[in-house]
Amino acid sequence: MKITKLLAALFLASVFIYTGCKKEDKKPKDYSASTDNANANNAFAGIWKEISTVTDSSNALRAPSSNCATASITPFDLVTWPKTVVIDFGTTNCIGSDYNRRRGKITAVFSGPYLDSNTVITITLTDYYHNDYHVQGTQVITNRGHVSNGHLVYNVVVNNATITSPDGARTSTWNTNQNREFFSGESTNAYIFDDVYLITGHAHGFAENGDGYSILINTALRVNIGCPWIVSGGLTLTLADYPTYPITVDYGSGACDANATAVLNGTTYNISMY
Repeated sequence: MKITKLLAALFLASVFIYTGCKKEDKKPKDYSASTDNANANNAFAGIWKEISTVTDSSNALRAPSSNCATASITPFDLVTWPKTVVIDFGTTNCIGSDYNRRRGKITAVFSGPYLDSNTVITITLTDYYHNDYHVQGTQVITNRGHVSNGHLVYNVVVNNATITSPDGARTSTWNTNQNREFFSGESTNAYIFDDVYLITGHAHGFAENGDGYSILINTALRVNIGCPWIVSGGLTLTLADYPTYPITVDYGSGACDANATAVLNGTTYNISMY
């Protein structure tokens, strides 16, 4: 009898210890990391769109999307490489045809022609603001040549980019290694607004609220040069502190708008890319 009572006591004690020490199932407080990632992805895709708008890295120079911006190519000839392209939006907000507000400078150095394999394009920013968000970071684009379907593919790397809110109080960081497939528009060099890119790859960073996260693109993100936002595709975002609660993001089915959705723990939220 004493042994039985002792075993029962030990059993109850073990149950108490287990239930008392069992960790509560932590759930994310919000989906803000998905918004921060969408904004970072959109901002850096938009930077490349601005470069594409003014030049194909030849001696052709088209007008910037913003009437208040200026653009230059140095040296301005057909044979000398590398070439440096600078788009200067000025020190006050400059509204483009895509209705986004920009100020500061974008500088792109082309090691060779844009359509040539192994050409490297290094893009840097000087006091650059996108809709009053301060965007900092270097984007390196490498032409990897044609894949089996005949489309050109560009590898894009961004390391330790930062995006600071207009009030200067909140900052998110962003890193990515992605491939951009030149899906359509390559044959119409003189007209860039029919160019379409499909983005695949991964990214990671820290949201404005401090949450660390990583993302994997499940369905290629479609970027139309003629639209200021990502128009379709999807990804899964995993928060470092809540790995069992992934956030799935859907950019829609092709409409040119700033809308996307995020699903967290069975609930759908609407998000907007600035």
